[in-house]
Amino acid sequence: MKKYLLLLGITYLGCGVAAEPVKAKKTDKSQTTAKQAQTKIEKYQGEEMVTYGTATDRTFPNTAKATPTFTIDAADVKTKVNATTVEDTIRYAPGVLIRKRFMGDPNGTLGIRSSNSFQTAHSMVYADGMPLHNPLRTSFSGAPRWSMVSPSEIDSAEVLYGPFSSQYSGNSMGGVINLNTKMPEKFEAQMDATGMFQNMHRSGRNETLMGYKTFISAGDRIDKFSVWASYNRFENEGQPQTINAAALTTAAGGTAVTGGEGYQTTTEVPAIAYGDIGVAQQTTDLFKAKFAYDFTEELQGRFTIAYEDRVGKVDDPNSLLRDAAGNKVWGGATAAGLSASQNYRTAGGKRFTVPGSVFSVSDSERQALNYGLGLKGKISDNWSIDTTASYYDAFKDRTISSNLNPNHPLNQNKGQVSDEKPWWATYDLKLATDKFMGRDDLSFMGGYQFNHASLNLDVYNSNNYKAGSADVKTNDSGGATQTNSAFSQLEWRFLPDWSVMAGGRFDYWQAIDGHVRTFGATNNIQNYADRDASRISPKASLEYSPDNWTFRYSFSKAYRFPIAEEMFASLSRLNSATFSAPGLGPEAGYFHNFMTQYDIPRGYVRANFFFDQINNEINSTQVTINGQTTTTFQPIDQTEAIGVDLTYQQNEVFNLPIDLMANTTIMNKQITKHNPIGTNSVNYTGKEWDRLPQLQINGSATYHITQPWAASVGVRYRSDSFQTLTNTDTAANVMGGTDESTFVDLKTSYQLPINPKLKSTISAGIDNVFDANAFENHPYPQRTYFVSASLKY
Repeated sequence: MKKYLLLLGITYLGCGVAAEPVKAKKTDKSQTTAKQAQTKIEKYQGEEMVTYGTATDRTFPNTAKATPTFTIDAADVKTKVNATTVEDTIRYAPGVLIRKRFMGDPNGTLGIRSSNSFQTAHSMVYADGMPLHNPLRTSFSGAPRWSMVSPSEIDSAEVLYGPFSSQYSGNSMGGVINLNTKMPEKFEAQMDATGMFQNMHRSGRNETLMGYKTFISAGDRIDKFSVWASYNRFENEGQPQTINAAALTTAAGGTAVTGGEGYQTTTEVPAIAYGDIGVAQQTTDLFKAKFAYDFTEELQGRFTIAYEDRVGKVDDPNSLLRDAAGNKVWGGATAAGLSASQNYRTAGGKRFTVPGSVFSVSDSERQALNYGLGLKGKISDNWSIDTTASYYDAFKDRTISSNLNPNHPLNQNKGQVSDEKPWWATYDLKLATDKFMGRDDLSFMGGYQFNHASLNLDVYNSNNYKAGSADVKTNDSGGATQTNSAFSQLEWRFLPDWSVMAGGRFDYWQAIDGHVRTFGATNNIQNYADRDASRISPKASLEYSPDNWTFRYSFSKAYRFPIAEEMFASLSRLNSATFSAPGLGPEAGYFHNFMTQYDIPRGYVRANFFFDQINNEINSTQVTINGQTTTTFQPIDQTEAIGVDLTYQQNEVFNLPIDLMANTTIMNKQITKHNPIGTNSVNYTGKEWDRLPQLQINGSATYHITQPWAASVGVRYRSDSFQTLTNTDTAANVMGGTDESTFVDLKTSYQLPINPKLKSTISAGIDNVFDANAFENHPYPQRTYFVSASLKY
C-alpha cells in the first residue's frame, strides 16, 4: 500500500512539472508560505484576464499556514457546479465526503479525509467566522446547518485538512470548512431562479420529481457603512429515502400476499423489497441581513442575522404488497392502532415480517435564529484582530410521525411527537502579527475561545398525530457541554526559504446537566454528575520553499471531547432507538502531514502524504433490523489511517481557454487495537473503518468557448466501503450499503448582453448524466436536470 502511494505521488508531481515550463519569479516566502491559499489564480474571461483574490487575501494574517488547504471561489462554482445548496460548492474538493442524499437534505453529513460522514463531530464549518457545524449531535443527525447560507452569496470556500492549527479544537480532526460571503462595494441587486427535475425509477415507482430555488438580494455601500439583505426559498421533491425490505426465511406461517420485488440484505441474504417510505418533500425559507462598518480602511465590524424556516413532509408511502382481495397491505398493527410486526408469505412460500410503522407518514419543522457580531482587520501597524461572538437557537424543532399508514384499516391516528431543543453560543478572539517583537522573521498568533452547547430531546406519544397533540411523555434526555480554550503559535523564518512553526492549545471541557429519563409503567430517572477534563495539544511544522517548490511537514496532537448526543441522548422512536454512553472520554489523536507542491503558471501540482493515529476513537454503531434502527456510541481503542491526496489545478492550460482540475485521495484506515466491552461485543481488530472509501477521484474541465459562454464536465468517483465495523455488508445496490459510484455532471452557462449595467446569465446542467444507481445507506438521486437564470445589477 505504501509503495503504491509513493509511486502515485511521484507520478502526479512528474506530470505537473512536465505540463508546462515555469516562468514565474521566486516569491517572498516570508509572506506566502501557504501558496495555494495565497497565490492569486488567473481566470480566463475571453480576451481579458481577471484575477480573483482568495479567502486569505484579508487584513488578518494567515494563521493556518501549517494546514493543507484547498480553495474554491465563486467563479469556479458559477461555471462548474449545479449548486442548489451551499454544500455543493465544495463538491469537487479532495478528500471531502458530503452525504447529500437529495437536494434539500437536512442531514447532509460531512466527512473529511480519515473521518467518515457519520463522524460529524470531527469537522467544523464556519460562515464568516460563525459556526454552522453542530456541536451537539453526530452521525446522521449531526449535519452542519448548511441552509443558513445560500450558494448565491458565497465569495469563496476554504477546506483545511486536519487539526494542525492551534486556533481550531480537536473537532477539526477531519478538517475545517470556511465559507466567506460577499458584501457590496456599491449598490447591487440580484435575482436567481433554478428549476430541478429528477427522473426517478426505483422500488415500483417511475416518477418525475421536481423542485425550484429562488433567490433575491439587494445591498449598498454608503461611505463606511454597507448593508446587504436576501431571501432564499428552496422547495424540492427528493426520491424516497428508505426502500422497505425484509429478509426471507423458510419458517412456517404467515398471511399469503402477492407483489414485491426480489432483493437482498447488505449481507447478501435473500430478501423482498415491499415498498418505500414516500417522497421526501423539503421546503426552506431563509431570511438574512448583514451590516458592516469600516472603522478604518483595514478594520471592519460586521453583524449578521439569519432566520430559517424549514419544513419537511413524507406523506405518500408506497406498498407493493397485495392481499388475496387485491388490497394494499400496510404491515402489522394492534387493535389499539399501534404498530406491530406481522408475518407474511410470498407466492414462493417464503416468510417475511413487516411492522406497520415502516409505512408511517411524518411532518417536521425547524425554525432557527442565527446571529453574530464580528470585528476583523488591523488594530495597529503590526497587529490584527479577528473576533466573533455568535448564537444559534433552533427554538422550534419538531417531528410528528404516525404509528401506521393513514390507509391502514386499524389506523386510529395514533403517533409520536419528537421535540429537539438545541442551542449554542460561541466567542472567538484571535490576535496576530507578522512582525512579532518588531522582528520581520517572527509571526505570532494567540487567542481565546468559549463554546457552550445545550441539547434536550423530548418524545411524546400522541393520540392524534394529525392535530399534533403531545399527550404522554415517554423520553426526556439531554445535557450540555462547555469549553474554555487558550491557544497560541509562533512562526520563525530562520533562514531564507526556511520556517518553523510551533504552537499549543489548552482546552478545559465540562459536561453539565446530563440526564436520561424514561416514563411509562416504570419511571427511570437518571441524572449524571457534572464532570470536567483538560488537555494540552502541541502543534509543530517545518517548511522549506525554494523557488517554485514548497515542502512542509506538519505535526499535531489533538483531543476531541465527547458531545451531548454521545453522552446523554437515549430515546426510543417509532423506527429507531439510541442509547447514551455517559462515561465516554476524549479521543486522542496524532496527526502527520507531509506536503510537496510545485507551482506552475496559473496553477499548481501538490501531494499530501498523511498518517493519523487515534486512540479511543468514538464510533456510532448502528444496526437496522426490519426497519428498526438501534444506535449507540463506543470507543475503539486505536485506529490508524495512511493516505495521500494528489491535486493538479491549472487555468488557461497551454494558453488555451481551458481550465483543468483533478484530485485523488487514496487512503486506508484500519482498527489496529480493540478490546471489546461486554460479553456480546465483537472484536473489531483488523477491520476496515466504516463509511470510508479507499479511493476518491474528482475532476473537472471547463472550456471557455467565448467570453460569455462556458461549458464544464465534472466527474466524482468513490470506491465502495463498509457501513459496519463487522465488515459483513458486502451486497451492492441495496438499502443499507455503500456502493462504488461514478457520477458525471455537466454544466453550461451563457452571459446575455442585455445592458452594460446588468449581468444576465442563463445556465443548464445535468447531474449523474449516466443515471448511476448508487447507495450510501440511502439511495442517491438518479439523473437530474437543472435550468437556471440569474440577473444582477
